[in-house]
Amino acid sequence: MRDGLGGDVVGPRLYPIGPGAGYFDAGVTADGRQVLMGLDCPEVVAVFFDASGGLIGHESRRLEFLPRGGGKGGADGVYDINDERIPCRVAAWQADLGFRPSLIRVKPFFLDELGIGITDYPDHFGEILVDPAASDAEKDDVRDSIRLWDADGQFVLYWGNDYWLDDSGAVVSS
Repeated sequence: MRDGLGGDVVGPRLYPIGPGAGYFDAGVTADGRQVLMGLDCPEVVAVFFDASGGLIGHESRRLEFLPRGGGKGGADGVYDINDERIPCRVAAWQADLGFRPSLIRVKPFFLDELGIGITDYPDHFGEILVDPAASDAEKDDVRDSIRLWDADGQFVLYWGNDYWLDDSGAVVSS
């Protein structure tokens, strides 16, 4: 297949996500699925992908010791993301899955109900480019940023925050 510009297209871009990033973790399960796991208080969420990076689905496990509403915008509970019980629960689920930390490569996805997913660029790039009040200099700065962003293979992973990753799967900013 050709891209119309003389280049070969082999399929959608695969986004690399490395393990051990802190708020989320990446790896492979015993049955060969790729998985992205992390805290989405008051739950731990696992997003599963097939070997070619396609989204399979997601599962959540409630952390019963955290109050409801804490991480979902509710006012009925305050939680501590550094609660020492959280890593134990994540590790137990990872053990159940036969989780092995690993770089994963996934196709674009977005889970609207969780606000978890991937975009090519930060939201503010597009906002500035379409803002009639933005100056030509501001728009030129964004276009320059997009060129640098593309050269570095960067993208955004939304997971309770916007994490900027590079083409090695490492978080370079948040």
